[in-house]
Amino acid sequence: MANNQHLKIVIASAGRRAHYIQWFKDALRTQEIPGEVIALDYRATSPTVGLADRAYQTPAYNSPEYLTMIRDWFTKERPDLFLCMNDYEAHALSQGVADELRELGCAVAVLNKAAHEIVLDKHYTAEKLNEYGIPTPSTYLGSDVALALENSSADSKFVVKHRYGAGSTGVHIVTADELAEAVDESAQSALGPDGKPAHHIESVIIQDFLPGAEYGVDGVFSVDGRSEFLGLVARRKEQMRGGDTDLATSVDPAPFRASIIKLGQLLCPTGSIDVDFRDNAVGEPMVIDVNPRMGGGYPFSHRAGADMPSALVRAAAGLAHLPELLDYEHNVTTARREEFTVISKG
Repeated sequence: MANNQHLKIVIASAGRRAHYIQWFKDALRTQEIPGEVIALDYRATSPTVGLADRAYQTPAYNSPEYLTMIRDWFTKERPDLFLCMNDYEAHALSQGVADELRELGCAVAVLNKAAHEIVLDKHYTAEKLNEYGIPTPSTYLGSDVALALENSSADSKFVVKHRYGAGSTGVHIVTADELAEAVDESAQSALGPDGKPAHHIESVIIQDFLPGAEYGVDGVFSVDGRSEFLGLVARRKEQMRGGDTDLATSVDPAPFRASIIKLGQLLCPTGSIDVDFRDNAVGEPMVIDVNPRMGGGYPFSHRAGADMPSALVRAAAGLAHLPELLDYEHNVTTARREEFTVISKG
């Protein structure tokens, strides 16, 4: 903790995730840690503006002014913990800037450059998961339709999605006969690693379809640079809308523990990572996506009794981890709802 009197928690690309602002404020209060939660977003009318202790409008992550502004702001403010909610912003920071910010005394929940390249490229992700013995479905580039079909049966199904996508973009679930067309269609909206349009089949991947239930799992790690595994929380996804979970049920995290620990060894994360699993035909959970940030599905675990924000603020303050903060009730089903926040008056 850079300042023993006052802990500064920063949530960047805070956007509509106002619940995180509130829960980190609650965490400071319940853990009796003096501090504040600061929101950064390129939109001055973000809902988080109305809940944060302070809020600042930033340039868009892909604008020429962004990195200069972030460096200057950090030098002035000296925050203690920085959490980023946007995959592409995290990528921009991972290219060396996050290391600069760490030198100012901040725990930055962004992967280093080599680790972020792994999770940014879903084809490369699958290669590294296989190397580390982490179960994942067979994965091919969009240009390898023939190879995918050769290694499958006539009644196989496939998932087609963007290689560098976020939020389930470009997803199609298709049969063998539909695979080539689905790849071409997905490529029309595909982005490259820089978040810019890249309409090419090399920007699409093909994975074997897994028929079982899908799960969202958050792995929680220390923020002191050692990536010590602190625990995990898990929920079964019951209903989706536009790539986001609408309905989920909390479950026992034990089946996912070994994979999350291995992912920690591979990526050396700071704070939390959000990992999607899906069961194969024999009920084995396999990793289908890795998001190196607090995920949109964690609130379902929070409503079941977990308190990851408290675990993270304690870590940022240099306090001992309390394992019970990540305990929660199993079989709690929660539905997403809308909320409204006043952002200004007068």
